[in-house]
Amino acid sequence: MNLTARSRKRLIGVHPDLVRVVETAARATSQPFQVSEGLRSLARQRQLVKRGASKTLNSRHLSGHAVDLMAMIGSRVSWEVPLYYRIADAMKAAAQDLNIPLEWGGDWTSFFDGPHFQLPWDAYPKSANPALMSAPPAVTDRAEVLAGKRLVIGDRGEAVRSLQEQLSRLGFDAVADGAFGPKTRAVVQAFQTRAGLTADGIVGPVTARALRLALKRS
Repeated sequence: MNLTARSRKRLIGVHPDLVRVVETAARATSQPFQVSEGLRSLARQRQLVKRGASKTLNSRHLSGHAVDLMAMIGSRVSWEVPLYYRIADAMKAAAQDLNIPLEWGGDWTSFFDGPHFQLPWDAYPKSANPALMSAPPAVTDRAEVLAGKRLVIGDRGEAVRSLQEQLSRLGFDAVADGAFGPKTRAVVQAFQTRAGLTADGIVGPVTARALRLALKRS
């Protein structure tokens, strides 16, 4: 299995050791996967904690020491738990072969996080990541202010990227580039039509609520 260009882009800023594990596992696994998230901004982390998708503001994603992987069935994203055990087996085997310590969120007793893999804190301090020197700065702009209000065509930033990732998880062809352009608007309209909403391409409170409900059911 090969990682897509989108997945490789999401590995920018991720520690090289973790990138090696992901690439090795991708070549060996019988369960295809792609990268859903790597380096994460603090604003993005706050959003995830607020909606209960993460439990801490001190995430390994913030320093590029963690990745989230999504299982693929053909071109469709699947969140079926057994598939993540298969991915974990491949990731752990790759880490062992490369002699790189690795932690899986599915092994946590307090919070099951099947897509999450990270380098341990004790072996990899958050200040030590050579990949951050070449990573682009985290985007912080008016889209983050709009989060929780509404998102429209022309907006950019982490809130838009979060929207695009949610749509992708629901099976829509959304590119998580953080730019709310015509294609994202068309995908939003497709979701709104499926949800029985007015297909105006604007993500306001009603559409955001429908998204949350759809994600819980998926």
